[in-house]
Amino acid sequence: MQQKQDVMLEQIQDIVHREIRRTLDEFAISAKCGKPLKIDVAVARQPVFDIKGNIWGYELLYHKTSGADDSDQTSDAVATARVIASGLAAVRRSLRQEQKLLIHFPAAMIETRAITLLPKKRCILEIMENTSPTPDVLTALKHIKAAGYALALDGYTGQETLAPFLSLADIVKFDVLRCDREAIVELVERVASLGHVCLAEKVEDETTRKFCRLLGFTLFQGFFFSKPELLPDTRYKSSLVERMRIFTVLNENPINIKLLSDTILHIPVLTAKLLAFVNSPHFAFEEEITNVPGALQLMGSDVFTQWLCVAVLSSLDRNPTSFELSFLASQRGKFLEQIGIALQNRGSLPTDVTIQELFLLGLFSLLEAIVKLPLATILQGVPLDPGIIDALTGTKSRYSPWFDLLTRYLHGEWEAALALGAEHGLEESDLSAAWAYALNWSAEFFPPESQDAPM
Repeated sequence: MQQKQDVMLEQIQDIVHREIRRTLDEFAISAKCGKPLKIDVAVARQPVFDIKGNIWGYELLYHKTSGADDSDQTSDAVATARVIASGLAAVRRSLRQEQKLLIHFPAAMIETRAITLLPKKRCILEIMENTSPTPDVLTALKHIKAAGYALALDGYTGQETLAPFLSLADIVKFDVLRCDREAIVELVERVASLGHVCLAEKVEDETTRKFCRLLGFTLFQGFFFSKPELLPDTRYKSSLVERMRIFTVLNENPINIKLLSDTILHIPVLTAKLLAFVNSPHFAFEEEITNVPGALQLMGSDVFTQWLCVAVLSSLDRNPTSFELSFLASQRGKFLEQIGIALQNRGSLPTDVTIQELFLLGLFSLLEAIVKLPLATILQGVPLDPGIIDALTGTKSRYSPWFDLLTRYLHGEWEAALALGAEHGLEESDLSAAWAYALNWSAEFFPPESQDAPM
């Protein structure tokens, strides 16, 4: 019986390895040809910050779309392998060289040792908290670790069932929402004494982040999704006022393109960003564009105004955390816009909802965290639809369901997101296609090296 199981595992391992190689090759060829990456899975990334607020890496969140036969172990493993490979390829182009990727591997995938096909300096295998430490799993983990890969243990709250993994893990992730404050002090001290890096996950507010820093945590995940600690001084810097005025012009009908063009020319950073963007592979113009008027003519007013929204947002605050938030905000805006376009093409977009406002809803969803000021203060004088502001501040409005769909999808609550999407007439493929487009679009605007660009 054991010999038969070993043969089956070898067969699955061979199929999974071929699938990962094929998927990565497809993405590599697509990238070399300059074609948009096709992503048929739900994938997102969640930042992990170090103690200085720099982006240490990301956790890769992925969802296997419907279609695989979950009763077939081979089919399930192959589908999961393709999701992992597709997710890695999708986010890798926007990573800086030293940044890491934490990737969940279910027990069956651990046994195939499939992570050894991925770059060891980039990828860290994350052991899920519901993984049983069977002899086969432990043997595979020892082999993976011996091959030079780092291991992370997820959702640790002191469970005895996870004890066998502690001796192998390099990083231990503590679920600080589920851990008792007194208990976590002892747990962190014990785990840190073993030489492990302690990562606090689900840090949802500034008070918890400060508490975790005092305990000795060096990596943090989660707090950027919630409202930060607002500063007592709510006075604007002059540059912030100048940039927020652009949003006022953008909401005029018709939009004064000449005024916007002049505004950009008075802000050198935006001029540089515009020319870099219009000369990127996203457009693939045959000749280099060297001036703002030429860029505006080729981009068109719709593309230009949308680009300007993201450019202004990304220039409001220049630190690693705000850079990541701006990147996520641009993805959110484009995601909702693409959903709106899909519904509009079918004639089913609600008449009281516009594509442009869906974009702004996603774009402004992290504005308060980026600027570290109350939303009402930031948007003072900006003629934004009250329904968008209500949705962003927790008051029910016609945009609340869209904001809820966005939030669920970005937190990896796939089933809830699919249910909400279905209420709007959206299929699973609509959501994954919209998010794939958003990932690629944001990667064009936020290349990894731009994190170091002076603003």
